[in-house]
Amino acid sequence: MPKDTKPLTTAAQGHDGWDRRSFLKAGGLTVGGLGLASLIAACGAGDGSGPSNSGTLTLRMPFMADMQVPDPDIFYEAEGLQLTNATYEGLAKYQPGTATIVPNLATGWTISPDFLTYTFQLRPGVKFHDGTAVDAEAWQKSFERRKVVEGGPGYMVKGVASTAAPNPTTFVVTLTEPNNAFIHYLACPFKPAAVSPTALSANAIGDDHAQQWLTTHDAGTGPYTIKEFVTGSHYTLEAFPDYWGDKPTFQTVRIEVTPSIANQKLQLDGGGLDLATKGFPVPDILAYKGNPEFTITNTAGGIGDAIYLNQSAGIFADKALRTAVLNGVDRTSIVATAWGGMTTAQPGMFPDKCFPPELAPMPTKIDPQALKTMVAALPSKKLDLACAVDGGAPRQQMAELLQSQLSDAGFDVSLRVMPLAEQFDLTNQPPERRPDMMIAWLGGDTFHLDTTFRIAARTGAAPVNFFQYSNPELDRLMDEAILQPNEALRNEVYRRCTQLVVDDAIWIPLCVPPSTTIAHKNVTGFVSESFIPMTLQLQDLKRT
Repeated sequence: MPKDTKPLTTAAQGHDGWDRRSFLKAGGLTVGGLGLASLIAACGAGDGSGPSNSGTLTLRMPFMADMQVPDPDIFYEAEGLQLTNATYEGLAKYQPGTATIVPNLATGWTISPDFLTYTFQLRPGVKFHDGTAVDAEAWQKSFERRKVVEGGPGYMVKGVASTAAPNPTTFVVTLTEPNNAFIHYLACPFKPAAVSPTALSANAIGDDHAQQWLTTHDAGTGPYTIKEFVTGSHYTLEAFPDYWGDKPTFQTVRIEVTPSIANQKLQLDGGGLDLATKGFPVPDILAYKGNPEFTITNTAGGIGDAIYLNQSAGIFADKALRTAVLNGVDRTSIVATAWGGMTTAQPGMFPDKCFPPELAPMPTKIDPQALKTMVAALPSKKLDLACAVDGGAPRQQMAELLQSQLSDAGFDVSLRVMPLAEQFDLTNQPPERRPDMMIAWLGGDTFHLDTTFRIAARTGAAPVNFFQYSNPELDRLMDEAILQPNEALRNEVYRRCTQLVVDDAIWIPLCVPPSTTIAHKNVTGFVSESFIPMTLQLQDLKRT
């Protein structure tokens, strides 16, 4: 994905988050193969019930693709979050399973009545992996680095006017203007992270701010540190002995780059992997659910799958035809069939943890006949339907079911799988070279809707505004929303934003895919990152 970034960090007791220019370069918001692997006690070795590395303290897990560089101020994708969130930490985080923001490297904070000044009380005794103490000056330098590196998540600190360190345990951030989304930036998976100023100084080459060094190393505070980073092969993490929180059970985590789900399954079944977190076909998931040697956990996050319509060129430049598709596609049957009852079609435009469904309801009446009538009159009925590869087997099946419905309506549909590199290059292509329709993830960086609208619908936003939708009124409203002093007023503005999107029929939400972790029964302690739940908190994993 894109390699754009800027800094912001905080902890919270009260307000919300903003924009993201790129997302998921090599993974996708709804994907992220993570495996955690071999654990187990010697007492389990040899009984045939555990992974092949029973008796060791190594956890083995897969990624479906190579990740972007693990530099927290550049990294901006889903595939790899497991590694970056294990090595770097922010001031705040989402409480697992909720959109509630709780302290992390900050123990608390206060927000001024005008929402311009955020004062954080820092957790004492925290060390970077090189032994440097984490204090307010280190946080100042971390924010400065995110801003100057200008990576994908850099927008998060773009609105920071200044920072201050009145004492080692007090960090103050002042914004240029109110932004009720700011605290969400600090809690999200791509949050501004604490980066060791000592490591940055020692490993900088010219004015690169140690970017070259951080392509294979880390300078964070997390429960794990990077031991190996071998592109195309594997990544190895080691437990950090001076971690401030609960010490990890597993001394080593080995992440194997394994693009094939079939190969992942073979390794999982044979004990070469301890767990997998995405992409498995629903029948396989249900089979594992009935197998007493494995455990299944399902968690919903803040990102959904949706149908995108290319409003900028081709047959769907016709708004009336887009509207007919919106009202003519049976989303309920597509989701029910593809997911086998594991999830349902979204009642609203966005996941319910992001926005109340009743404020942005999707049409419930299906009118396939109106769509058939319009298609019959088209001079060309050819339709190019793309399916983003990162969604695994269930998304592929949803694409096939959609193809069938569109064919019944009279379209001549060609279905293809779109690699992530091609998906994130769409904004660089002429409109007519983009697909007519695409199934991919839809969401932002946080539970706050600002990050969804700004990265996916803002005029000129790239690369997640895939079909370069532009609506000046929507741009104006999203800027108005972050200024609102309370949730009710903010939600009213977002209701109007959503209505514009529905009226223009650029997205058709399908579902919030469940994040399914399949693990050997002796792996326990599953705690997921709330927004992108395929990201497990490795330090909480245990062996029986």
